[in-house]
Amino acid sequence: MAERSDSGNVAYDRKDNRIGEPVITFSIGDEAYQTLDWSFGGFRIGGYKGDILGNTEFMINGIGLDTETIFDVRVDCKAIRIADGELAASFIELGSEAYDILEALMLRRKKFLEKLKMRQSSGSR
Repeated sequence: MAERSDSGNVAYDRKDNRIGEPVITFSIGDEAYQTLDWSFGGFRIGGYKGDILGNTEFMINGIGLDTETIFDVRVDCKAIRIADGELAASFIELGSEAYDILEALMLRRKKFLEKLKMRQSSGSR
């Protein structure tokens, strides 16, 4: 079950509850970042040292369980907050393939992920 965390005096208005487990990986450009928390509405990553500015759009080019298994998928995002090596972002548009990958990761559906890995490695979509 996802746990909601309210921080500071900011009113809680998150549409999707974020989860911390499982930790997943997002690929942004040539770098892979692990999540601190994520949901179907967005994510927060740590160790961010890129040049994305707050309130700007950017593209995720991969999602995976770890750096060894990143699925090639494009997702338009918007940077919400960047501070202290953390990037918080929302998904602008989450296509069906990206949604299916996130759902499989959230529900730990290994068979689906294995089939997707085989399909992507064979070059078919």
